[in-house]
Amino acid sequence: MSGLQIPLEIPDLWQQEAVAALRNGRDVIVDAPTGAGKTRIFEMLVESGYIAKHGQAVYTVPTRALANDKWVEWRRRGWKVGITTGDISEEPSASVVVATLETQRERMLGGRGPAFLVVDEYQMLADEGRGLNYEVVLALADNFTQLLLLSGSVQNPGDVAAWLHRLGRDVDVIQEKERPVPLDEVPFETLPAQQHHGVASFWTKLAQGALSADLFPLLIFTPRRAEAERIAKKIADCLPPDPPFTMDPTLSTLLGKDLQTLLEKRVGYHHSGLSYLLRAGVIELLAKRGALRVIVATTGLAAGINFSVRSVMISETTIHD
Repeated sequence: MSGLQIPLEIPDLWQQEAVAALRNGRDVIVDAPTGAGKTRIFEMLVESGYIAKHGQAVYTVPTRALANDKWVEWRRRGWKVGITTGDISEEPSASVVVATLETQRERMLGGRGPAFLVVDEYQMLADEGRGLNYEVVLALADNFTQLLLLSGSVQNPGDVAAWLHRLGRDVDVIQEKERPVPLDEVPFETLPAQQHHGVASFWTKLAQGALSADLFPLLIFTPRRAEAERIAKKIADCLPPDPPFTMDPTLSTLLGKDLQTLLEKRVGYHHSGLSYLLRAGVIELLAKRGALRVIVATTGLAAGINFSVRSVMISETTIHD
């Protein structure tokens, strides 16, 4: 048989179980590793027409960066999807809306919740600063609002289900343990040693060692904005040139000289101090295209932004507020 062949996509058993429970009107908590396909459960409901039959769905995420990522991805699929974050609000009455959770708090307090509420990365319930907002939204969700909670880093989903059950909700916990992308630890000391002229910093050795070991793209997390920019500059200064990508002259003006110089070395930084245009329209876009060798970021990229890296490093294990 000739002609176009469309690959057949068969959901995993645990994904089918989650969809079946939701179609039966139950709330669902999904406990599955990163990359296993938790978001696909919601997408299957939208694509099957389930959401359109029951009313608006609000897909909440913990960061603006993740909201932007989902919004762009689903619009490219042809969905009519809105967005509501601290940065922007566009088509908030669409049948599917991506939002940061805090933007839904007043709506839930007023008894005007959506027909379907997704709480992605619901481990934020335990966050000292923002957990109360998550708890309030879930506790005050109307009975007509169906819940889907997603996470790969909650150790006690059964306790969360028991709490919701005490609030009068029917909840199923769907679990999947197999991690599709294995993780390996690479000690810094095992990276190839390089010859340095002058004083070599830790970041110089890390970047050149990772380059020699074919561990790029490299994502580095650091807790402070200024530190993200400082590390990115140190790494860019020591890396050899890479074929540059074409940059629109207007964009070059918006970037400024310092960031443009980094991007010419295919190194970028990402934090909330950047404008929405630079974060979502430049850094995240280049990361998705695989155009960056190194990205130094604060925690905004830690919550599921969909792009591929080969290595991840956490520069510090504590943060001072």
